[in-house]
Amino acid sequence: MTPRLAACEACRKSKLACDHKRPACTRCRNANRIGMCVYRDAPFKRKRVQVSSPSGVELAESPRSPDQPPASPSLRRHPYPNPGYLGLSSHVSIFNHIAPDGDSGADISTATMPGYSSESYELTQRGADALSQFLSTYPLKATISFVNFWLATGINLALAGPFVEQCAESMNNLLPLVANKDGHLVYARQLLQNSAKPLQFNHTSDLASFSAQFFNENARWETVGIFFAAVSRATIDVPYFPSLYLSEQQKYALRRSATKLSDYALEISLSLDCLNDLQLIFQYENFIVHSNVDGDQSYHSWRRLGDAIASTFALGYHENIENKPDLPPFLVELRKLASARLYSADKNIAIFLGRPPRMSKRFCHFQLSSSWTGFDSDSPEHITAALGGLQDAKASYKAETRWSALCASLKEEIMEMFCDNRKDTFIERASVLQEKAEAYWEALPPHFRLEGSLKQCTQNPFERDFVVAVRLNHLHVLFLLRLLLLNTPAEPDMPITEVAQQMMSLVVEGILLRDQLVNSGTALVWRVAYYGLPAAGIILLAMLRQQDIPSSSQISWTRAVQDLTVFVAEIEAGMFIDTMHPQVTHRRVDESWTGFLSQDPWDFEYSFWENLADHPSLDTLPSL
Repeated sequence: MTPRLAACEACRKSKLACDHKRPACTRCRNANRIGMCVYRDAPFKRKRVQVSSPSGVELAESPRSPDQPPASPSLRRHPYPNPGYLGLSSHVSIFNHIAPDGDSGADISTATMPGYSSESYELTQRGADALSQFLSTYPLKATISFVNFWLATGINLALAGPFVEQCAESMNNLLPLVANKDGHLVYARQLLQNSAKPLQFNHTSDLASFSAQFFNENARWETVGIFFAAVSRATIDVPYFPSLYLSEQQKYALRRSATKLSDYALEISLSLDCLNDLQLIFQYENFIVHSNVDGDQSYHSWRRLGDAIASTFALGYHENIENKPDLPPFLVELRKLASARLYSADKNIAIFLGRPPRMSKRFCHFQLSSSWTGFDSDSPEHITAALGGLQDAKASYKAETRWSALCASLKEEIMEMFCDNRKDTFIERASVLQEKAEAYWEALPPHFRLEGSLKQCTQNPFERDFVVAVRLNHLHVLFLLRLLLLNTPAEPDMPITEVAQQMMSLVVEGILLRDQLVNSGTALVWRVAYYGLPAAGIILLAMLRQQDIPSSSQISWTRAVQDLTVFVAEIEAGMFIDTMHPQVTHRRVDESWTGFLSQDPWDFEYSFWENLADHPSLDTLPSL
């Protein structure tokens, strides 16, 4: 008897004859749908699920109509820690107060094996095609070497840093398949199968055993996505790499191609509907890639940040992570870092764009990593008392995450005051926040505090960039506090002008010494836009109203004029804005400053700053 042969899914759904060839039938191959040519493992086995009826009788699943598509199998009973109807007033939360009789299993995971949707297969085909196109343009060996060269400079991805080197090593498994015509498709399908597997861990797991589940032969689409996120980021920090690019246009083309592949990898991973820690880390890094490629004002960046925050909530990481049972210490720390970076990014982007934040301490547990115990309390006295033991702390992405989150918590309180009508309490509340900010600053390890000029700093490039970022974040908190207390920003007082001058001087020093710095978590263009432009605006407004101030109270503008001159010259030279919007008209630097020095302050042309602050093309190139 001739055995029955199953048709592929594409032919079966189209009700067309299939010749059953593998890995792809003739019809799919001719229609250029090789990625859609998938065969079911058990095509003629009808699944029967026993369902208990209310009367207790076991009922078999009713036959499915031939036209009805097969249901996607899923073993997941609860997709995420809070899938719905589990709020504070729900019956589930109420009954959870009853202690369980026994202990749950030792092994836990962030997801269970889901079934594949047609969307996943379609995305996999597109991802495989994009991967093939990339490899036909850029040699894989050279791309791997490029990432390793970038890592050797001391730079890394802020959150996925522990995994980048092994992600690059795992890409070597693709090398034997490059010569094969359909090798990229075989590799893409294997990545999909691995991405659908749950990440297993228990309280005794360590980082090595955890990460082994997505490296080398276990590589996932997340692994590939993190690698190409690193490729995209590396093009920002490495001026040229002969085997890949020699010009700005070639570099930008590589950046766009790597970003596209990173996007495909993320879409495929998320389409499986099995969120886990690796995907959350990948989502954050993909957001950072788009903030560098599209700009922080881009909707693409804004949406990706929101998606990562939504995943944080879906995974339940807005709750106290330390209260989760059976979590290994490294994973607790990793989840804290992810939550803290998303929290600080949310506040900074909200301030930059003038939009409401999406993570709030009112509804989310404020996550800080377990190091620097002096910062575990909001009480300034506790922080100061616990300063001991921090002398050996090293500048790192983890340290930058802690400090950014701490400053972001103060910025959130300042943002709430901006929306508060109880202005009679502003001075008292602002004094409390300033006391906290100063206490946080004093509690930092001494070698983290930049008290003087950056030129006098003798630390290595990463550490120098780190102390600049720490100082600017602290000054920005004070800047926002002073801005809050102004009657109108058009009338800046002496305290905010002094803070603005300190911010501007530090930004300018960073610009002049940029070749001696290594990205420690925030790009130079972000510092120019987020810290430099507001500081410049306040300084210029203070200059304009100086004629209303008694001469005895006037301050010297010599240093401020020098800093602004350098600031304008660098921007006019195109160091941060590669292409200008046609409506933006700015004067030549010598005309602007000659006019300022020879005329009254009210005649000074400051529309340059107003237009530049609204410019949508910071550090971007036109589409190639």
